[in-house]
Amino acid sequence: MSLQQALSRSWFGFDLDDTLHEFRRASANASTHIFEAIHSSNSQISIDTLRTTYQGILRNTTANAFADGRTSTEYRRERFGRLLQVHGLTGLNHFLGPGNPLLDRLLDLYRDSLRESLALKPGVLHLLQTLRRLGKKIIVITEGPADAQEWTVQELGIWRYIDVLVTTNEVGRSKVDGLFGVVLDRYGIYSDDIVYFGDNEVRDVQAAREQGILAVHYDEKRGSQLDDINALRVNSWDVVEKVLVRGE
Repeated sequence: MSLQQALSRSWFGFDLDDTLHEFRRASANASTHIFEAIHSSNSQISIDTLRTTYQGILRNTTANAFADGRTSTEYRRERFGRLLQVHGLTGLNHFLGPGNPLLDRLLDLYRDSLRESLALKPGVLHLLQTLRRLGKKIIVITEGPADAQEWTVQELGIWRYIDVLVTTNEVGRSKVDGLFGVVLDRYGIYSDDIVYFGDNEVRDVQAAREQGILAVHYDEKRGSQLDDINALRVNSWDVVEKVLVRGE
């Protein structure tokens, strides 16, 4: 089966972060604003030191792929709170709940900085519009807090094109723990009637294929592979658009 044959299916599924939009870039920019704000209040702690500490915190706090039902604010408060704790910046009472002036300011700063940095991948908007015009159903299956991912698609201006948005947060399972199978059952989607695109070979492509879904790897760094059903890959959304519309 080729990509052209795959695109005849009724449902088009997408990962969100780093597939439809530049999440890593936006998150990195927002995090840098956090480090700069902390550094400005305590110049003895370098921005590089804060960044290194935060990367370690991220590895430890995102291991469950946001499947425990908390909100994005709760996750961020935990991460930023740990960052302040590590560097002894919690204040005399060590209180890190709502009402901590520094922590609340960091949360607002991160959200506002993230909003300013959000950007769709090239070709995404036009592709979604084309899919809508062709009568295709669009489902986004993503890992992350439900409130944050809903906020993201609204801020990106693509909410109107999405029929279903499902997150690990609302289902309680990560992609590698059976999320795709739950989604198919919940929304009555047959595995042979959906094609799914994602940037992560393990969490997107392999996990989807294990549930019988035809998955396509979105990889901007390698050439597209359009004819091998076991290794379908695209390096831009323009490639999908051309195959979808003109069969190229």
